[in-house]
Amino acid sequence: MIMFKNLLVTALAVGTLASSAFALGFTKKSELGGFDGFVERMGAGVRELGRGNTGSADTASMPAAYWNPALLGFRENIGITMNFEKRDLNRIGGALGVEGKVGKRMGVGFAMLYRGDTEFDVIDDDDETLGTAAPFFSMFYLGFAFRATRQDAFGLSLSMSYDNLDVSQYFEGYDMEDSFRSPVTINLSWFRQWNDKWSSSVVIRNLSFSRNLSAKWTKNPSKNNALTSTEGVRPKVLQIGLGYRSQIMGKTVHAWMEALDYQVADTLLAFDPQLHVWTGRVGFECEVIPNGTLRVGMDDLDWMFGAGYKFEIRVGRKKFPIEVDYAFLYESRAGIWTPFTIGLRGYIP
Repeated sequence: MIMFKNLLVTALAVGTLASSAFALGFTKKSELGGFDGFVERMGAGVRELGRGNTGSADTASMPAAYWNPALLGFRENIGITMNFEKRDLNRIGGALGVEGKVGKRMGVGFAMLYRGDTEFDVIDDDDETLGTAAPFFSMFYLGFAFRATRQDAFGLSLSMSYDNLDVSQYFEGYDMEDSFRSPVTINLSWFRQWNDKWSSSVVIRNLSFSRNLSAKWTKNPSKNNALTSTEGVRPKVLQIGLGYRSQIMGKTVHAWMEALDYQVADTLLAFDPQLHVWTGRVGFECEVIPNGTLRVGMDDLDWMFGAGYKFEIRVGRKKFPIEVDYAFLYESRAGIWTPFTIGLRGYIP
């Protein structure tokens, strides 16, 4: 008999390997490594990934529905972004975003994040391999923004996850559910462009309509309750971002910093430091040649490097700006390299 609980834990462990840096050895803090939001912690956007996964304080970040929905208030054209990554352990991922302006002061955007395993071994209690599965995890965001002033915007996004473990074919005699869908969660945000150099942001993630505003739900893997239920949870997150733009030796240089607080407790507010995980991100980019940018950054202890180039496609009298981005990721604690991450982003005037 296959133990579903063991399979589920193993599947999540593979998917969350990129986030293992958050598990600091404390029982309560280690819960962060297994919660459903690991998809969003891996980030969305190759441009942002190349500079340490920073994007909440930059009006050019896409998809804004994920990074900071308030950024949608600064959109002037229709923006489209597509990203793809191939990581070790047969993991793939990507993101898709579409966004644009609504009226004079509002913006709206959609984003989808995807993570999956292409060849995941399914093993029974006797350590016999029964076959392979292709579990995948996705998150969807629908964001709205209102630009209150020339410098300030407020945003809101609704998010929902969809998971599919792809293992029901190996459970004979069980009326098993392979897929799970989370309730809708809420993300609130604010962005301010102080001047030509400084910008800041605040994002509160993973609020819910349920008790204590906690995003928590039950996953029942079988319709007849023959298999053990598991719990899906996304901790509340406070994310504060800061951006700085300058010129060094005639070259445009940007610096980005973000501080994140994950509350791993099913309470409205928890003041016990053991129920919080704090981490930071930092990134730099420099336009070394016209339209060509190099990037470097860190997300906790993971190193990122990136590059991007902008060009234009002319169709008749219209010019369509396109940016190609590349990122290289090294997850230091897991010892995993990700040499292939590429993204496209552009605008429709």
